[in-house]
Amino acid sequence: MTDYILVYLVLIIGSCLQSVIGFGLGLLGAPLIFLIMPELVPGPMILNALLLTTLLAVKHQYDIDLKQTGFSILGGTAGVLVAGSVLLYIDAHQYQMLLGVCIIAAVILSMVGVTPRISVISNLIAAMISGFMGTTTSAGGAPMGLLYQAEDKDKIKANLSVFFVYINMFGIAVLWFTDAAGHDDLELFLKCIPAILIGWFASFFINRRINEILVRKLILVVAAFAGTVLIVAS
Repeated sequence: MTDYILVYLVLIIGSCLQSVIGFGLGLLGAPLIFLIMPELVPGPMILNALLLTTLLAVKHQYDIDLKQTGFSILGGTAGVLVAGSVLLYIDAHQYQMLLGVCIIAAVILSMVGVTPRISVISNLIAAMISGFMGTTTSAGGAPMGLLYQAEDKDKIKANLSVFFVYINMFGIAVLWFTDAAGHDDLELFLKCIPAILIGWFASFFINRRINEILVRKLILVVAAFAGTVLIVAS
């Protein structure tokens, strides 16, 4: 019972965070959930993220940029496929360190006023890295969050949510067809739904009291946390 209380607490906070800034459930939740109840990672956590990102995508559907989202999906697909191939031959921990350092560097550049411009190339690169990181480390939100950090907060949530809906669907399909996920994962996911919904509803109250500047700071903090976790865990 105590384990489920802790899991619910992490999921509520992570769900609320992602509903506010566009990502964060996986970055915050996956490492902590794995320590508390490892059977929830990765299958049930991917399903949790799929539920939440679907809710956010529907809520912010009118702020979706279909052109940029299309490039994100293309890049994310490539990242997932590359990750699946690379992990057959190379230790993922080597990539965790490199990616962690890159994220920390991007956060530092953003803090001193250097922000990436959204373009076809930057979108493809950020999405590819996110897809790769999501597959190898369960922390794939930071690159896309850093790319969109200077945008309107509703646009951030709209475009990141559509991207993550696709990536999560792709990820769970791969796990399902490779027998890495099954009916037990679905049952565990169903038990997590109330926590995801509570965090989502809580975000409605927080969003009324938050502006773009604070959203950008939260994105940088979460991204820095993700980079640090990747380095420490490698």
